[in-house]
Amino acid sequence: MDLSYFYFLMPMQWFGLAIATLLFIAFYLVYRHRKSDAWLLKTALKAHTCESMKDAVLFDGVDSYLFADDVLLLQGKILIVKRDESQGYIFGASNIHEWTCVKNHVTGKFNNPLEKVGHFVTQVKQECGFGAVVGSVLFGSQATFPKGVPDGVLQMQMLADDLEKLQGDKQQHNAAKAAWDKLRQMVARDKSEVSVKST
Repeated sequence: MDLSYFYFLMPMQWFGLAIATLLFIAFYLVYRHRKSDAWLLKTALKAHTCESMKDAVLFDGVDSYLFADDVLLLQGKILIVKRDESQGYIFGASNIHEWTCVKNHVTGKFNNPLEKVGHFVTQVKQECGFGAVVGSVLFGSQATFPKGVPDGVLQMQMLADDLEKLQGDKQQHNAAKAAWDKLRQMVARDKSEVSVKST
């Protein structure tokens, strides 16, 4: 039996196996990276929040609506969170209207995301009569702040630690829970209003 045919196939088989392995590793790393932020968010919220709401919609009391990606009940505070998907190097400050994002040597500008969160916070304080309401913008793991993280910005990699620091006064928990219950009713009502107007 002539074995030269098998000798010819062996390098090709090894090459094919190597390519398949590399592709598998590449897809796994991409999948893991995409899921990592979601996993960090889920575990942080589970460990450090009492209750949470996603995609909250709140009437501004005049003629439009305010939006928040997450509203969290902490130990003695209510935290309003807007998520920002910007990637690359971020330059900004809480008192600067326009921020800068640099990715792959391309520079872009975007409005300070803390401003919209601030409007939501102000409305919650007025409607719920509770002062311990704070707002933050949460950036994913692909965003870095070379000149320092602005006040009010959360980073996904340190979210659990930041939430622990933001817990607030435990003695205010009952007041925070009462405001939270009122807010939940308002948010549910406003979601139905938005869906009716959009149809």
